[in-house]
Amino acid sequence: MIKNVALDLFGQKGYEDTSLAEIAKEVGIKKPSIYNHFRSKEDLFIEVLEDLIVSEVTAYRKTECTMNQEEPLTNIRMLFDLFCHRLMTTKEALLWKRVTFFPPEQFKDFIQEQFIHFERVTTSILVTVYKEGVNQEMFQEVSEDEFVASFLCLVDGVFLEHHYYTEKIFQQRIESAWKVYALGISRRKGE
Repeated sequence: MIKNVALDLFGQKGYEDTSLAEIAKEVGIKKPSIYNHFRSKEDLFIEVLEDLIVSEVTAYRKTECTMNQEEPLTNIRMLFDLFCHRLMTTKEALLWKRVTFFPPEQFKDFIQEQFIHFERVTTSILVTVYKEGVNQEMFQEVSEDEFVASFLCLVDGVFLEHHYYTEKIFQQRIESAWKVYALGISRRKGE
């Protein structure tokens, strides 16, 4: 319960503008009671971020288990849809945005480590999809590094777009982005 409330408040207000007293009040306990669970606000924040990464990695690994190896373009769309869905529906997304764009100074290195860990997981999934696409002669004109970088840039752009647009406009924009992206990566020589 404490971590859920902290996740919401850290996401809404940021680390610096969220106090333990405020978290305790939302939970319905007194501030000293938080120290029965966490040594400090810093420890609470770190645990919330670690949980966020576990949640993201778990979602991507679960999706990976449902992929059909014979359909690389469908698989990459599944990853794209997962990213967009989580961005629009999870409580973690707000904190993820906040710490990505405005990381608290004392946590910059930790946040970067967590980000790199998550990117390694997504990259490993993307490489598997890429290799099957190459086997099917779908990605012949795109290197593995280009494939991974293009997908990560696509979702980074979506991440920013979600910040600025209404859900309706955002949906239109992600469909347009996907259409052009899919055409670009699935082109075969001679087509």
